[in-house]
Formats: sequence, structure tokens, C-alpha cells
Amino acid sequence: MNGKVPVTEKKEAAGSEKNTGRRRRLVLYVIFGVLTTAVSFAVYYAVMTAGRAALGIGPDESGARYVAVYTAAQLISWVCAVLFAFFTNRAYVFDGRGGSIPRQLSSFAAGRVLTLGLDYVITLAGAYLLARVLPVLTDVRGFNLADLGAKAAASVAVLVCNYIFSRWFVFAKKSERK
Repeated sequence: MNGKVPVTEKKEAAGSEKNTGRRRRLVLYVIFGVLTTAVSFAVYYAVMTAGRAALGIGPDESGARYVAVYTAAQLISWVCAVLFAFFTNRAYVFDGRGGSIPRQLSSFAAGRVLTLGLDYVITLAGAYLLARVLPVLTDVRGFNLADLGAKAAASVAVLVCNYIFSRWFVFAKKSERK
């Protein structure tokens, strides 16, 4: 042996490092995605609970007052989750510290606005459908499980869409965009 590493071994090592980086990024994204979802759920539930109590909205009510509280809960939980996700993704998942925070944050927020619409539609339609198909879910020991179930389904769809947007548009290195 001449002490040189064959080219194929170098390529295999580089590929292995790349796969390890991808796995690490996916694992961290899922961890911070779960934490972001927890932030969103906690804020959403707190606003829904407080809003329903303040306006005297019952667990099976779905009129205009419910939609107003629901909309406020969605928007407030979204802002809190987006800020949490941006800073954790930037620092720990995609190593975006080299980019401009205003540019990255505006791109990140724009992508999140798109998935906010997706979240809104899936959660509202899902809660409505679950409440109609399984009305028992609207009051389980004071919890509206139709709301929470629909929010969980929406969160999965949003998590996948947000990863794709963040990875390939917001935090992508210039060499990856070409």
C-alpha cells in the first residue's frame, strides 16, 4: 500500500458523513418539531379555554363566537410556535447562523403563513367533521377532543411541509440552491 486512500473509499466516507448529517438534521427537526407543536398546543388550548370561559361558550357550541375564539387561538399559537421554531431550527437543525436573520426570518415566516392556512383549514374542517360524526368527542370530561384530534392531524401535515420549505428554501446553503 502506498498510504493513499482509494477514491471509492473517500466517496463512501463522504457519503456516510452526509447520511449521518441528514439523519442528525431529521432527528433534531423532529425533536424541535414536537417541541414546537407542544408550544402551539399549549398556547392554543390556553387561549381556547380562556376565550370560551370569558365568552360563556359551551363545549358543543360552534357559532360565530366560537370561530372568533378559534381564530384568535390559532393566530396567537402560530406566532409563538413560529418564533420558537425559527430560532431553534436556525441554531440547532439547519445551522443557519451564517445567513441574515431578517432575510431568513421573513422567508421562514412566509413559508409558515402558507402552512398556517393549511393548519387552519385542516383543524377547522376536521373539528367540525369529528364533532358531527362523533359528537361524544366534543365533551370528554370538559375537553373537546374533536378540536384536539383535528389539531393533531393538522400538525403532522404542517410538520412535513415546514421541513421541506425550511430545508430547501430558508436555510439552504447557496451551493444547495443551484
